[in-house]
Amino acid sequence: MEPNSAIASENRDEWIERAPRTVATLLVGKLRHEGNPGQLCRVRNLSERGMQIDTIASLLPDMRITVELRGGALLNGAIAWTGGGRAGVRFDTPADVNAILGKPQPEAATVRPRSPRFAADIPARISSFGRPIDVVVADLSQGGACLRLQRPLRDDTEVILMIPGLPSRRCTTRWSNEEFTGVAFHDPISYAELSAWLDSPAARG
Repeated sequence: MEPNSAIASENRDEWIERAPRTVATLLVGKLRHEGNPGQLCRVRNLSERGMQIDTIASLLPDMRITVELRGGALLNGAIAWTGGGRAGVRFDTPADVNAILGKPQPEAATVRPRSPRFAADIPARISSFGRPIDVVVADLSQGGACLRLQRPLRDDTEVILMIPGLPSRRCTTRWSNEEFTGVAFHDPISYAELSAWLDSPAARG
């Protein structure tokens, strides 16, 4: 929603000026708000009191939102302004910017933070050694997916995943149990591609 009044513009400028910011180069997050359980967003500027995000979601001033960042960090707040596909967010409590943007501790260096995942219940198909197998996409991220299928696949099996509305992707299975298999994409889904898909009818089955 574009600000269409001098008051809205002044409020935005005032909010930006009084909130010293740490530049965060396109941190990808999962945006949740009333009426939308999960949409992609990017955090551009971050301070202990608020942030600026890129999003195609329809947001309104004072709307309550939550942004989940890579690794599970949650940022809660309310929309301060919107315009041009961006929005300013005021946090409920001060955020630890250093912890959010800082390097991992040595003891956690081998643990790779997981990208935000988006719940789904989408019929899809994989091709394994030329054999088509019907599956259901249980959740999806830029880097991989969790699939529900009748028979588990062996770890480190290369497959091709075909999800309606998205290009086919080569994947490798990373884990399996009696009901689910996790796959990692060889080429991650781009921000623009996943954002558009999540906002499309294909993502709603």
